[in-house]
Amino acid sequence: MGKAKHLVLAILGAVLLAGTSRAEGIRVAVIDVNKILNESEAGQAAKKKMEARFEELKKTIEAKQEEARKLKEEIDKQKVVLGKEKLKEKEDALQAKVNELRQLTQEGEKEMQARQGEMTREVLKVVETQLDTVVKAEKLDLVLERSAGVVHFAESLDITRRVLDLVNKEGKPADARKEGGGGK
Repeated sequence: MGKAKHLVLAILGAVLLAGTSRAEGIRVAVIDVNKILNESEAGQAAKKKMEARFEELKKTIEAKQEEARKLKEEIDKQKVVLGKEKLKEKEDALQAKVNELRQLTQEGEKEMQARQGEMTREVLKVVETQLDTVVKAEKLDLVLERSAGVVHFAESLDITRRVLDLVNKEGKPADARKEGGGGK
């Protein structure tokens, strides 16, 4: 049993050493895609669009909430004076407003999630294109995403800033084309 154990350890050691010597020729880099999404001009523009739409939805929802609140107050004030039929009618109207508010909120959440996903995908396409440019220029064999479990790396391996700069350069001509194409 002892000889078999030593043989396995020797083979394992040989494999590890062979793997290490092979890995010395591999060019590795690290990228922080979230940082690029948050700091790039395209990412910030997408975020502003999302915030503007969120504010629109928020105002609509707040207006509906105010309508429901006023109707509730009206019911509470007139509860004693109103007949059963009128009270039921007003309570049904209130319930309809609450249901409408609930539906509006759910639709707003779905819309915001869909928009966020769409805008993130658009920015990621640009990031991927520029990442490919850096990978080819630097002849990289492996690029690791920082948030995917990379605990430590030398700063010299980080290509985030280079890709971010390229993404920002890519975004400027595209924005200029969009503005110029509108027929000023």
